[in-house]
This record gives sequence, structure tokens and C-alpha cells, in this order.
Amino acid sequence: MTVLRLLTTDQIMREDIKSMSEAWGLWDRVWADTRIAFLPEPDDLEKEFRSRSRLSSRSPKVWADSYLLAFAAVAGLKLVTFDRALQSRGANVLVL
Repeated sequence: MTVLRLLTTDQIMREDIKSMSEAWGLWDRVWADTRIAFLPEPDDLEKEFRSRSRLSSRSPKVWADSYLLAFAAVAGLKLVTFDRALQSRGANVLVL
């Protein structure tokens, strides 16, 4: 859902913003791409997620960031993102 929401958010996509129908079309292309896999949560995800999200701040956006970083770390994956702020929070982050 986050991908669909971001594709239709003007502040993120600017001149490349998509309609909801266009966002679904892109989503369908992603699912059809054999280079992309959707994985189940790793067994030790919660421990890593808790360690990355035990912050003194009250930022609701950090929850999702912490989850994605934890998932990538535990699964031994690289997190690919457009969010430059995530680069400083994880070793295996590739910013496009």
C-alpha cells in the first residue's frame, strides 16, 4: 500500500505523479518482473525491528523506516529506496 500511496503523492513524485489507475498499472508490472521477489518476514525480524525503533522521538514515519531497515538487515538484503534520510540509518541501503 505504501508504494501505491507514494506514487500518487505530489510531494514525492512531483511531475511524475501517477493516478491511482496508473499506480496499479506500475504495481502489476512490478509483480510480473522476475527480478523482484516478495518475501515472508524473517524469523528474527521482531528483535531487530525493536532495536531500530526504540527511540525517544515521536515520529510516526520512523516506524515504517525501522521495519524496512530491520527486514533488510535480518534477511541479508539491500534496501533500495528514494529516501536519502535512510542512507544514514542502515549499512545496506542503496538510494536511487
